Amino acid sequence: MSSIVQINFPYTESQADIENHSEEAAGRFTGVDGLVWKIWLVDEATKTAGGIYLFTTRDQAENYAAGELVKHLKNVRDNVTVSVFDTIDGAGTFSVSAADTLIASGASPRADATTC
Repeated sequence: MSSIVQINFPYTESQADIENHSEEAAGRFTGVDGLVWKIWLVDEATKTAGGIYLFTTRDQAENYAAGELVKHLKNVRDNVTVSVFDTIDGAGTFSVSAADTLIASGASPRADATTC
């Protein structure tokens, strides 16, 4: 069963600074055991940032949540919250293609477009 780690923290710098830091930090996640993907989060209205991480197993998610990268984050940020969730494997997954997203937004995808 795969698992999700959700990390949130308040921030005081600009959203642009948070986004720049996220780009600079991306390389730190290469080789994290069991990490399938990471999504960076930011909400300027509440000044909250963080991430959602998908891991292959719960053990890998828990190890990451207790590991050095998260310990470092807790040393440089206040009020860091870390949660681990199991996914519901029997429910399947849902995905929207890039073309469906464009159509839903009112945009018209090009017939020759292969990526968005």
